[in-house]
Amino acid sequence: MSHFAEIDANNKVIRVLVGNNNTADEGLAVVQSLGGTWIKTSYNNDIRFNYAGIGYTYDERLDAFISP
Repeated sequence: MSHFAEIDANNKVIRVLVGNNNTADEGLAVVQSLGGTWIKTSYNNDIRFNYAGIGYTYDERLDAFISP
């Protein structure tokens, strides 16, 4: 499974999608086809410190999702 958060112009998470990841970057290709800005997130907190949720902020400097 792959997890991606869409962020708005203010880096606020507006939705999170979960999809298949049967091949490398399959999930990324799907969310990019929807338009918008997407950042990979990890349900296991393996990357970006927290699993993204609606209302979280993506901090580019820390490369992390910050809870509200």
